[in-house]
Amino acid sequence: MKMKMKRWMGFSLLVSGAVTMIPVSACTGGKNSAGLFFGSGKVKKAKAIEFWHSMSGDKSLVLNSIVEDFNKDAAATGRLPVKLQFTGTYTDGINKLRLAVMGKRPPHLAQIYEIGTQQLVDSGAVIPLEDLIAGDSEFGLDQMLPQVLQYYTVKGKLHSLPFATSNPVIYANRDALEAAGMTTPPDTFEGVEEACPRLADSSKGRTCLTLPLTSWLFEQSLARQGALLVDQENGRSGVSGSAIYASAEGRFFLDFLQRLSGNGMFANTGRSWDPPVENFMAGRSALLVTSTSDVFVLGQRAKFPVVVGRFPVRASLGPVISGGTVLGGNSIWAMKGRADGEMKQAYHFLKYLASAPVQRRWHVNTGYFPIRKDVIGALEGEGFYAANPNARVAVDQLLAAPDSAAAKGALAGVFPELREHVENAMEEALGGKDGSGPALERAQVKSIRALQRYRKLL
Repeated sequence: MKMKMKRWMGFSLLVSGAVTMIPVSACTGGKNSAGLFFGSGKVKKAKAIEFWHSMSGDKSLVLNSIVEDFNKDAAATGRLPVKLQFTGTYTDGINKLRLAVMGKRPPHLAQIYEIGTQQLVDSGAVIPLEDLIAGDSEFGLDQMLPQVLQYYTVKGKLHSLPFATSNPVIYANRDALEAAGMTTPPDTFEGVEEACPRLADSSKGRTCLTLPLTSWLFEQSLARQGALLVDQENGRSGVSGSAIYASAEGRFFLDFLQRLSGNGMFANTGRSWDPPVENFMAGRSALLVTSTSDVFVLGQRAKFPVVVGRFPVRASLGPVISGGTVLGGNSIWAMKGRADGEMKQAYHFLKYLASAPVQRRWHVNTGYFPIRKDVIGALEGEGFYAANPNARVAVDQLLAAPDSAAAKGALAGVFPELREHVENAMEEALGGKDGSGPALERAQVKSIRALQRYRKLL
């Protein structure tokens, strides 16, 4: 029965707190001569390679320009062009992909957030990127940063192309720093707490710190302390069945926020990403913790000079934990169910996205860091990072990450639900109900139930 379940396993998605399994056997196709699982070739012939994405704002304009240049070359060589389709938020994107798979009309390529990795690996609906590469030395896999590849490498195989990759950093209003007698933002949580009374200015309506109440930052704080989110080595050695984040390390971050909030030093703007950025840019907070993908936007649009520092560590741990931030962002997945010839052309586009020129262009125009060593080396040699030191911080932070289960990041088939539980706990702790410990413990119990429910479906 279990073997049959694995063979017929479909694309999984959290729906109202439950996991729904959608069989996709009818659209997985067969094995071709290259040993790759492409489509059956029975669907209507495509006029373009369909690429679903979730980039918005300025980043979508950069992606559009990259695709436009690819399509110009495609027109000259007779290849299929790439058709971009915006699918909304990351959550919207994975929902729409599930429905497309169920309807036997998936796109050729789909951009999915990092926490969808386990679902997609288990779905049976994707072609592992490593199978598509199939020894193609021109793809440049040897140039890819191992710290980036390791997140999307499951059971020894690279499954998708990391594209919009990021980690969190701390942004500081340089004017506020100088007024407090500082030149750089604090590099420890304890240092932030100590500096906050000097960085805040009630006469200017300025608090010390703001950040989105997202589980992603909670997870980063765990990784910085060398702690895990779930068992089975963060889901890397086996399918996780238990959440283990209601630990001293988990409570540390929530207690930190709780103390700052109680002292009027923390601007709680909720879970969304934009409000804390707007709060910081308006000068209402001296420090902001968020994604490095905002590094150029903040530097260009803030009315004050911006200084960037690494995501803080816990001072009491000393120099033991160096690095340890977890990869964020998204990757691009190749889907089964399309004709072989079309998927070969889709692979050509993936190879283009992974190329040094495109990775360079994406990095310098968005703030997401490049996934290639040669791009970083070239930019360093040209003086780009000397002129843009804020853009180098996230790269150095990534390269410093140790080869550990904590730094690799967690895998979980119910990751979106886990994040919901953690974020509820963060809000409860800041609401002053009964502290971080009970809030995290309640969240962990719910997360364990969800993880075990998922494992039973395997």
